[in-house]
Amino acid sequence: MTKKNAKLSALITLLQDENIKVASLAMEQFLKMGTAMNKAIAEYQEDSNPRLRSRIHQLSSILARRRARREFVAGVKNETISLWEGILRINTLYDLHCSRRVVDDAVEEMVALLKQEVNDTPHLAAFMRDREFAVPEEDLLDVDLYLMDGVVQTKYGAPVLLCALAQHLGQAVGWVSTIVLYEGRFCLLDSHHLLVDPTSGWHVAKLSASDKFHPCARKDVWLGILSQLFLVALVEGQLRDLYHFGDLLTALEKRDLDMLPYPVGKGE
Repeated sequence: MTKKNAKLSALITLLQDENIKVASLAMEQFLKMGTAMNKAIAEYQEDSNPRLRSRIHQLSSILARRRARREFVAGVKNETISLWEGILRINTLYDLHCSRRVVDDAVEEMVALLKQEVNDTPHLAAFMRDREFAVPEEDLLDVDLYLMDGVVQTKYGAPVLLCALAQHLGQAVGWVSTIVLYEGRFCLLDSHHLLVDPTSGWHVAKLSASDKFHPCARKDVWLGILSQLFLVALVEGQLRDLYHFGDLLTALEKRDLDMLPYPVGKGE
């Protein structure tokens, strides 16, 4: 038996250990093995030992999440993904098993209904209000508020997600808008300076020349969502998600995890 095969065999044995700390250490070593790890996953993912099978599936999920992360960061860097696509990818980065079909079907249904109405700002705002999309008054750190599959199913969402959804629906019927920050809130602004505020029940107001607002680039929106997911993980004590979204945030800012406070980084 070669040295590499002996190491692989030893790690497979450790993965089956009852002690989760021992198994976790084995997983860490597995993740450094490259192609050998991929072969092991393919070989043992249907193993008769349920504990080994479960931990091999955990390794597979970690790899899938890492791959999705790399693709997302590369897409942001190269500016090859749309705002909407990036939001859906963030959803997948949180839950690899989320159903994109749920979102696609909901959007398709709403676009079909919206096409029957006038595609101007007051009608778009009324459409979102009539379908009861709203910002909840409480539980603003509920993770589903920042995941599009949760938003289309519950009708509750964070302002940034509701803005992105309304903008996406509007684009399908020729309504053009920009996501902006106005008085600290995510809103939508059309070409006639009509502001749509989902936090205020989709209220529409005309901005004056003296009103200040900040147009949000795609990256601004994604960072806004990721920072909230990071905060949710911090409050709930979900260390795995904390590291995951902390890693994403710092990667998009071309920094490393040390810029984040303990327990993720060292702070600055």
